[in-house]
Amino acid sequence: MLPDSFKNWRSRPNHFSSVKVQADRSLIAASLDQGVYHMSEQGDWSKLSEGLPEGATVNRLQVIEGRMYACTSHGLYRLHRKRWQYADISQPCYQFKEEWGYIFAATQNGLIYKTEGNWKHSAFENAIVYDFLFTPQYLYIALDKGIAMYDRLTDRWATFELGIGVTSLAAERDRLVGAGEKGELILSNGRGGFETVQFGGIFVFAVATKEQAVYVCTDKGLFRLGTLNGRITLFSIKAGVPVTDIDWHGTNLYMATLSKGIQTMRE
Repeated sequence: MLPDSFKNWRSRPNHFSSVKVQADRSLIAASLDQGVYHMSEQGDWSKLSEGLPEGATVNRLQVIEGRMYACTSHGLYRLHRKRWQYADISQPCYQFKEEWGYIFAATQNGLIYKTEGNWKHSAFENAIVYDFLFTPQYLYIALDKGIAMYDRLTDRWATFELGIGVTSLAAERDRLVGAGEKGELILSNGRGGFETVQFGGIFVFAVATKEQAVYVCTDKGLFRLGTLNGRITLFSIKAGVPVTDIDWHGTNLYMATLSKGIQTMRE
C-alpha cells in the first residue's frame, strides 16, 4: 500500500495556471490539462471540475463577494457547493471583476458589463479583451493588438496599437505595466505611449499589483518590478520556478507554477 502522502502527491497535477486563496485558507487552483483542484488548509487535494464543460480551459480564477468564478474557453462559471454552474456568459471569457458599481467581463467579443440583470457591451465589441484595470480616473483595457485607455473625466478614448496581444495588466503609482502574448513586459513610457522590454531569456506570463508594487510572473521565477540607478529592474522574489499566477492571504504569498505545483512563502 502506498503512503498517504505519496498518494496525495500523485493525485494532483504539478502544472497550474491560476490560483486563488479563499477566506478559510483553502486554495482553488486551475491546472493546464487536468481541470480544477481544491486544496484544504490541511494540504489535502481533491478534484473540483464537476459542472465544467469537457475540454474547457480555465483562463483565470476570480473571487467576487466571496464567490469563486472561472473564466473559461467555454464561458463564465460560478462555484456553488463544490459544483460549477453556468453564469450567463457563453463566449470565451478571460477576466471578471466588479468595478465602478458594475460587474465587467473581458470576452472574445469585447468588454461587457451587467446592469439590471442584462449584459451589455461597454467597448471594443469586435476585439478580444484579455484584461482590464480601473483607476479613479482611467479604465485600461488589454486587447489582442495593444492597449486602450478611457479617461473618465474627459469621456475620451485613446488606443495604442502595439502589434501584439496584451494578456495582463497591473499598475504602480506612476506606471502602467502589461504582459505581452509573446513574453514581453510592456511599460508606459511617461510620454503618452508604451514600450516593450524583453529581459534576456525571460518569458513574462502575467503581472499583478499588491500595495502599489508590481509583481511579474515569469518562466524564470517571480520578480518585483523596480528601478536601479534609474533603470527598470526585476528583483527576484522566487527564482528557478516558472510562476504563472499569484495570490495572497495576509503576508502569505501563493504561487501557481508550471512544474512545481502550488508554492507558498511569507513575503
